[in-house]
Amino acid sequence: MRLAAFIKQALIASAWISVAGGVAQAVTSPETAATEAAQVRLLADVNQLAPGDAGLVALHQVLGDGWHTYWRNPGDTGEATRIEWTAPEGVVIGDTRWPAPERVPFPPFVNYGFEDESLLAHPITLSSDWPAGQPIELQAKADWLICSNICILETGVFTLMIPTGGETVADPALERVFADGAASLPGPAPGAAGGEVSSGELVLRVAAPELARDGLDQIYFFPGAYGAIEPAAEQVIERREGGLVVRAPLGRDGHSGPIDGVLRAVDRSGGLDAPVTFRISAQETVLDLGALTSGSADAATADGAAPAASGMTILGAALFAFLGGLILNLMPCVFPVLALKALSLAKHSEEGQAERLSQGLAYGAGVLVSFLIFAGVLVALKSAGAAVGWGFQLQTPLVVALLVYVLFLVGLNLSGVFEVGARFAGVGGGLTRLQGSSGSFFTGVLAAVVASPCTAPFMGAALGYALTQSAATAFVVFAALGIGFAAPIVALSASPGLARALPKPGPWMIRFRQFLAFPMYAAAAWLLWVLGNQAGMDAVFGAMLGLVLVGMAAWAMGVGAPQSVTGRRVALGLATLAVIGAVAALGPSYTERATPEGRIAAAPAKGVRYDGDRLAQLRDEGRAVFVNMTADWCISCKVNERLVFDAQSFDDGLASMNAVYMVGDWTVRDPAITAVLERFGRAGVPLYVAYPAGGGDPVVLPQILTEQIVFDALSSG
Repeated sequence: MRLAAFIKQALIASAWISVAGGVAQAVTSPETAATEAAQVRLLADVNQLAPGDAGLVALHQVLGDGWHTYWRNPGDTGEATRIEWTAPEGVVIGDTRWPAPERVPFPPFVNYGFEDESLLAHPITLSSDWPAGQPIELQAKADWLICSNICILETGVFTLMIPTGGETVADPALERVFADGAASLPGPAPGAAGGEVSSGELVLRVAAPELARDGLDQIYFFPGAYGAIEPAAEQVIERREGGLVVRAPLGRDGHSGPIDGVLRAVDRSGGLDAPVTFRISAQETVLDLGALTSGSADAATADGAAPAASGMTILGAALFAFLGGLILNLMPCVFPVLALKALSLAKHSEEGQAERLSQGLAYGAGVLVSFLIFAGVLVALKSAGAAVGWGFQLQTPLVVALLVYVLFLVGLNLSGVFEVGARFAGVGGGLTRLQGSSGSFFTGVLAAVVASPCTAPFMGAALGYALTQSAATAFVVFAALGIGFAAPIVALSASPGLARALPKPGPWMIRFRQFLAFPMYAAAAWLLWVLGNQAGMDAVFGAMLGLVLVGMAAWAMGVGAPQSVTGRRVALGLATLAVIGAVAALGPSYTERATPEGRIAAAPAKGVRYDGDRLAQLRDEGRAVFVNMTADWCISCKVNERLVFDAQSFDDGLASMNAVYMVGDWTVRDPAITAVLERFGRAGVPLYVAYPAGGGDPVVLPQILTEQIVFDALSSG
């Protein structure tokens, strides 16, 4: 039995024990039962019901603060409210009209239910031969589980008398209650729906353009069947011009039969957060996706897998993040900054252990603060419904151009073009030249910034897990990443033995610091290439013109520092004008071509562009497929492509297996690619997935690859 089911039974058992111990009340009441947690009433929407007419009777639950009851599918834990009716012959009471549920988190579980209040309405029909004037006597025995920090099973036995007469008369006092109850019911499906179970997922497709419009977010599918999906797992939402695709990992018990439930969303188009709900009923057939067209790559029909990180725990994710942070130090952009910090520690080696430790801890604080800010931004954007992941900021050409400026400034600073004096705190790399702990802190910030395009082994699974969990979990995992990233420098500053291993200060340090400028210039050149692929050569020209002005500003700072007060003021004014000009050089739109369809390098140099529908077709044909999710700004991706995928032997191996190579480009923002990453539990690129021939389950491959790893995975089916 799965853990959630066990806890559910334990909660129910404890609730029954609470009843036996007198915590909950078993109430026999004409119409109302009031306890410390809820007020429950049996209501009718009519003061009089005519023979042959119909009305509504309902159990109305008004809950205390912090308490909730459960929907017909309670989610991970809980129990739905049950009502047993006793009615005279000639009176027919229909099934419960369940309101649309809400997600009620109870970490690590998610329940489906109601807070504040609910109206469980039932249609009541009176036979046409009922004697007018004879009242209807109804009895309802109700059991409801109500939970907060504890769960209490409450029971009420209610009686209700409904007068009858020649005409039906509504009860005006309850008009608002029943109107609100009707408004809480899910509406009819806005379009045709189809569903299937595929590779560990429940896949729901709804052909309704209304669901793909802007302003509709926080979309979630509540299945009617208990255990059909994992309620706490993230659902992947794929928007198309003609509708919506929802993917949810199956529960341990699996699912069979028709798919039914409620699709809930929040409508922000009118400036208000208004819930929108639809009843969904879909047979186990694949809806024809001809009506759901989209110009972008999409995974809507691709065989997939439940997120690879679904079995991970917060402890495992933190460990993976720490290891990934350690390895991140070896990335080409980061190493010069670390070497610069190591030089600083060597320079101050004679100032004592306390000073070295202070600088190391300040560096670690800069790294940790930066990674926590990254986490906060990602969590906020994810909560707002944005499709983002690690490195998402580099999908914006303007950010790439600004990072080019920063790296170029760092290079100029290392080359000795300008220094930072006591009267002027520069930007970018200049901050790292401040003395003492301030300089160490900003060195840590800079190291974290220049590491953002990189993904190290272990990082992908850890961050993918973090961004599908609570905000607190995400912060823990990102903190572990920052601690791992900062650990080498902190250890160097804290250990006298390691500190003694540093070379003695001397003139060589000046030359070595100048040498470290060249990797920064190379990184700036690489990002200029990325910018060109994203936004075209006009954007590159603007950035290069800006670099000339940035260089002029750095030169002005350098020549002005040793001069008189007037000379420094003139130099500062010139530097300021140059910086303003550099910013103005980025004035042309850097977003017009920053789309999957508009970017210059949209077509991959090798293989075919990733397309979810095409992938599904190839899978149906039994073909093996290797999928490479990449981006131009991802260094790890480019290393694998150059060393493995560009080799002729790789092409020959794929050809011998009749396999297809597909490339998904995440250089610019593409929600469809983001959805695929999330479905496999990844927060960013690279992601490598092998689909074996014959329809075998997809295999997520490591981030450091060899040809043999790919070929073995493709032949594993």
